[in-house]
Amino acid sequence: MRHIAPTLLAVSLLSLPLAAPAQETDPHITEVDGARVLYAWAVPEDDGLQVYMEIENTGSVGLLLTGGETADGGTLALRDTEVTAAAPVDLSEFPIAPGVSIDLVPGGMYLALDDAPDLSEGDRLNAHIELDPVGDVEIEIDILAPGTRDHPDAGHRQ
Repeated sequence: MRHIAPTLLAVSLLSLPLAAPAQETDPHITEVDGARVLYAWAVPEDDGLQVYMEIENTGSVGLLLTGGETADGGTLALRDTEVTAAAPVDLSEFPIAPGVSIDLVPGGMYLALDDAPDLSEGDRLNAHIELDPVGDVEIEIDILAPGTRDHPDAGHRQ
């Protein structure tokens, strides 16, 4: 009887499902070939969607941000809000040197989606940004309430 109990215990332990290994992924962070995109978010405006994020160049070569596209084919145009301009200025590209981080923020540079689908707070929009020479970097954009000035999780950056 003493030998049966340990055998039954071993058999019962083998029949338990194995736990999946913990994943260290965060849907707010995307890393591809020396490019790291953090906390993509947007707010609906009268003229479309303004998209913000942080982009880090963790690689050894320069990156060039040229815009992006939503999963349904909408164009994310790179724009800058200049103090001297009456309206945001279209940019064709923005260089990001190795080891440098840029912030796309309200009142500064952002990606504009002029023909935005009907989105509201809590929705997510799949898109990609174009970073040469890396290529398309897939992101999920959190839609936040109009007037929001920062992503609520941005203080928890890794």
